[in-house]
Amino acid sequence: AKRVRFVAKGLRTQRGKLGLSAAQFGALIGVSAQSIYNWERETASPRGAQLAKLAALRGIGKREAKARLTQLTASSGRPRRKP
Repeated sequence: AKRVRFVAKGLRTQRGKLGLSAAQFGALIGVSAQSIYNWERETASPRGAQLAKLAALRGIGKREAKARLTQLTASSGRPRRKP
């Protein structure tokens, strides 16, 4: 199994490059916005399954991230808010 290294500053930078809020980024991974904030401040660390999901998001761009969020909101049945 390949080990994934977690760096809080890298998470914060990636989220900024994608232009996502902590809540949006958390939705992509399946965690709360508070978890994202805690990881970025290094008060907590992601677990194994969460690390794998973070690693899977490393290569995506803004369009792909927005498309995945749209897909998540459509499949969850929740109404989408206007940007």
